[in-house]
Amino acid sequence: MKPRPRTWFWVTVLVSFLCGGPIALLVWAGMSFSEAGEPKPMDCGEAMEWAQATMPKSARDPRCTVSNWLDTRVSAKFRMPRGEAAGWVAGTYPGGEVRPYCHTDLCVDVREPTPEPGGPVVVNVTVTYEDGDTALVLVMPFTV
Repeated sequence: MKPRPRTWFWVTVLVSFLCGGPIALLVWAGMSFSEAGEPKPMDCGEAMEWAQATMPKSARDPRCTVSNWLDTRVSAKFRMPRGEAAGWVAGTYPGGEVRPYCHTDLCVDVREPTPEPGGPVVVNVTVTYEDGDTALVLVMPFTV
């Protein structure tokens, strides 16, 4: 007995599903994970709030990003007057530990700035004195 053409159609659909389904799942997973951890723009007010800080009134050119994968990493970068930078860091993070092995002009590490669940475990602050009277401040709170 010769199989009907409709039977071959359903056999083809079944084989395509059984072989193509796992391949499609692998392609989807690869595409999803390729974007994991990529920085995405974030509101600077929210970024600084999560970092347990406030943006200084004299801040210029704020740029904030967030990246999520195994941990959450926020980056808030802005410029401010050079003479105010060290005072702002000391006032914002009074319990911060100054890092002696710093590749910029000032590095401060704050461990567990807040006991709140879901908050950052560490906040790294770096200050780079640029030309003139400008300081580039980078605040990076993250979880581990």
